[in-house]
Amino acid sequence: MSNQTYDKLDYYKILEISFDTPDDVLRQKYRELVKFWHPDHNEDPRAVDMFQKIAVAYEVLKDTKSKLKYTLLSMIYDKDNFPDMNALSLIRNMHGQEDINLRAFHLTEVTGKVLLHSAIDKIYYCSPIEAGGVIKNISKHNWTQGFLGVTAIFANIKAIIQNITRLNGKKENLQLLLHNSMVYEAEGKTDEAATLATLAKEYASKDELPYIENYIGTLGQASLLSVKKWNYQKLLRIQLYYPFLLFLALLLVFGLWTLNSAKNSFNDNSNVKEVVIYKNGQKAYSDVAVAKIFDIPVDVYDTQKLYHTTEKTSAMHGADKSFDVFKVVEEGTTVRVTGYTGDKKWLRVMFDNGEMAFIEADKLQQGIGNEIPLWSKIYKEN
Repeated sequence: MSNQTYDKLDYYKILEISFDTPDDVLRQKYRELVKFWHPDHNEDPRAVDMFQKIAVAYEVLKDTKSKLKYTLLSMIYDKDNFPDMNALSLIRNMHGQEDINLRAFHLTEVTGKVLLHSAIDKIYYCSPIEAGGVIKNISKHNWTQGFLGVTAIFANIKAIIQNITRLNGKKENLQLLLHNSMVYEAEGKTDEAATLATLAKEYASKDELPYIENYIGTLGQASLLSVKKWNYQKLLRIQLYYPFLLFLALLLVFGLWTLNSAKNSFNDNSNVKEVVIYKNGQKAYSDVAVAKIFDIPVDVYDTQKLYHTTEKTSAMHGADKSFDVFKVVEEGTTVRVTGYTGDKKWLRVMFDNGEMAFIEADKLQQGIGNEIPLWSKIYKEN
């Protein structure tokens, strides 16, 4: 890997050297540059600034240990946020405590504001216990308040996806672990430094690994400390908890709506006029309630389905005594049977005017009773 990638403050560039330049060549190059840019005899307006930059760069790169530290920091920081190499402070957990079990979580929180939205994009350094609470609160916020603005919808969808995919972010955790490792190394805590540097290898690229291995080698015979194992599957389930609850709520609402629609449909169908179509295409309508009825084709020239009442009885709107009475039928009234219930306890009958209702089967007997009027719709002579 070119030293330019790990030269965020341009120290190599300022000294006009490469990463593998020998120490004697480095010293010679430094002397040449200092002599050339010395403000006592160089009238270039940049002379003072360049002279100072050359001195700072040489101070860092002349020492192998300092040079490696600069390389590691260049791996994890950009020029704009590059820290003071000699004043690194420990990154602590959410409660301000020192903790070698920390991990970094890059999370975005979106708040919808009718037409607009606001977003907080932040890295949280959490212990295993803290991580669950932080992730839960941000996930809850995004799912309950993140969609409440026009521009918030797409921003929040993006944030939710990023929060899930960045759950164990390589860049953020490499930065955290190497930074704290170098702080511990400066404090003489080589066990802690070696432990975090070893954990950092999990997040390093193949080009970054050699530098980390080299750094671990400078720590001597350090002992690795016991650290807690992170359960990222659990943290993922926490992120999916609120969308799962929302899905269940929507499913419940849809189920209730479907049930209510079915109920209304049943109630509506209870009063739908039933249609009987004759062979000649003529239609007859009845106000009887629709139920599970087995239809019998209507043939007005057929006498086999002509029945008569054996006593005075009530014809009902539906196949049950709980329905309203359609009309009272006198004994001997001739009707045509057009259908029957599955248990055959009720027969659907047609009256002379084409109307239909239900009569109990035991109140009917096959055959013609009273004379059938000439205008009747239940029978015609051939």
